[in-house]
Amino acid sequence: MDFLPALKNLLNVHPLFVHFPIALVLTTLLAEALWWLTKKEPFRVFATYLLYLAALSAVVTVATGYLAANALGHETPGHEFVHAHRNVMVWMTGFLAGTAIAVLAVPALRAGKRRKLVIIPLVFISGLLLYGADKGGQLVFEFGLGVKAVPHSAIENQSGHHHEEENDVSDHEKHASDLSTDKDHHATLHTHDHDD
Repeated sequence: MDFLPALKNLLNVHPLFVHFPIALVLTTLLAEALWWLTKKEPFRVFATYLLYLAALSAVVTVATGYLAANALGHETPGHEFVHAHRNVMVWMTGFLAGTAIAVLAVPALRAGKRRKLVIIPLVFISGLLLYGADKGGQLVFEFGLGVKAVPHSAIENQSGHHHEEENDVSDHEKHASDLSTDKDHHATLHTHDHDD
């Protein structure tokens, strides 16, 4: 039995990172919204550190995305969608990094009266993120980018799993065909008996 077979068959490292910015940005927005509604300080602190982590993860993810796009080449089916996905995510990462740097550098945004303004870019960034992530999902699910196609027969041979239902259906069809042939044969014999 292979240890971590999915990692062994990974075509590039980009898929290992893509979920971090999605989870971190949306959780940051949630924590910021909870602070906005409750004014409880732990939510603000939590949102602040999540924002820094989200920005860092997005930068790393965009970098691995560039490497993955270059490895695919321009002749790959759906390559124009690669550019659309990349451009949205680069803009999202830019806005996210800018917001994180502003919160880090400006005390009024980090813990002062202007903190309420932080939720505005977070909503915009989350919208860009979801749109870009959808483009990335389209690349995988519609064009199969970044995945290795394996024939179903190879999967069945490896696992030893066979679809017995299909065999049962074919057996039923064969049995029905045999019955039909028998009926035709009996009808022919019956006709010959009357002719005699």
